Amino acid sequence: MNTYLKKFIEEKFKKPGKALDLGAGDFFDVACLKQLDWKCEGVDVKTGVNLEKYFLSRKRPFDLVFSNYVIHKIQNKKQLIKTIFDNLKEDGWFFIHTFDKKDKNSRSNLTASDLRKILSKQGFKNIKTRMFSYYDNEEGHKHWHKILEATGKK
Repeated sequence: MNTYLKKFIEEKFKKPGKALDLGAGDFFDVACLKQLDWKCEGVDVKTGVNLEKYFLSRKRPFDLVFSNYVIHKIQNKKQLIKTIFDNLKEDGWFFIHTFDKKDKNSRSNLTASDLRKILSKQGFKNIKTRMFSYYDNEEGHKHWHKILEATGKK
């Protein structure tokens, strides 16, 4: 499980809730959350959900909506932020990890300032962003990344 997401959940939630993973990929974070007694839904192109378009889950509202390494691939970032907002319950939390524009894997020029603006215009509060370096130790990778993290509340 994304260790930063796990730490965020431990800090913000006293008990398991409902979560939505936008861009679930191999569904590893979904499986880990389920092991922690969370009710968790993951969507991805593999499940027929194109995150370039608005998505509203029938299982909403969620206590947590998160997206790891997706928003830098999306053309219409405001659409993804609206999807996050509309799937959250009031006072629900969001968590976003993406590559900073300086990272060689980034396909966009998204900055922390840009992301904060989009999030605040959507109506999110308690928005926090941070950038940090992370060493990717996976087989075939072995290099540093510049990570942009954003969290906040509906």
